[in-house]
Amino acid sequence: MATGWKRAAEILLTRGGAAAVAGHRTAPRAAVLAYHNIVPAGEPAAGDVSLHVDQTVFARHLDWIQAHATVVPLDALLDASRSSRGRGLYVAITFDDAYRGTMTAGLHELVARGLAATVFVPPGLLGTEGFWWDRLAPTGDAPLDPRLRSHALDKLHGLDARIIPWALDQGIALQELPDHARPVTRQELTGGSLPEGITLGAHTWHHANLTSLAGGDAESEMRRSKEWLVSETDAYIDWLAYPYGLWSTAVADGASRIFEGALRVDGGLAVRRGERASGNYLVPRINVPRGMSLEGLALRLSGLLT
Repeated sequence: MATGWKRAAEILLTRGGAAAVAGHRTAPRAAVLAYHNIVPAGEPAAGDVSLHVDQTVFARHLDWIQAHATVVPLDALLDASRSSRGRGLYVAITFDDAYRGTMTAGLHELVARGLAATVFVPPGLLGTEGFWWDRLAPTGDAPLDPRLRSHALDKLHGLDARIIPWALDQGIALQELPDHARPVTRQELTGGSLPEGITLGAHTWHHANLTSLAGGDAESEMRRSKEWLVSETDAYIDWLAYPYGLWSTAVADGASRIFEGALRVDGGLAVRRGERASGNYLVPRINVPRGMSLEGLALRLSGLLT
């Protein structure tokens, strides 16, 4: 949740017209928004709550975006913004992890507005009891212990199959997560056609920290997820989202041999003043955590905040 001073600053900036001025003077711009889970209305947030945005808040975000930007599919975003001769903001909407809340409440809001989006899927974790960062998070609003997170990512490679047994051995309690805070099953993902405009991208097989794996293992994680999505779904687009937003030059090089493009989870605008922020394999996104206000979203999409 935005602190008092930060919230006040966001309101002052937007009411003073700073975001609007930046939008008028900087064009075209393009942004990729990164959400994780959408919590259905009336349901409690659980797990690592920063990743779980309430449905009502998400709906307000979408209404604001529709009023101030052109929403385009991810695989058309960079070309659309570069080919634009006018001024304006282009936005692609993405979700990491294929949470059930996203695939129900989130898609409901998108479909109601006719908006495109891409969901990045780790097939090896579909149908599980939840992701390790949610199951190991303390109850309430407290964040995940940074020491635990660091050990899980660096020593245990971000892999559920290693992290959960280690946590149990350490006597760390596991949260029992509600259905919306768990990933969908393979059957739920593949059992019917996705709504028009909803596409799927790769998120590695096991949601691994690619930077901690040997090169061959990292490429196997990437390639295996792509092959499954190509064979089992009809909505795949050839993009990867780096798990945890972690990447290295070697990881990006590996991604370039498999995918058309790859995304970080941070970094701000993807196109500013008509110029791309990076090459195809380090495309930045704007992470949207729980508690981000409309003013905060507007300022990030204006380029005034990252």
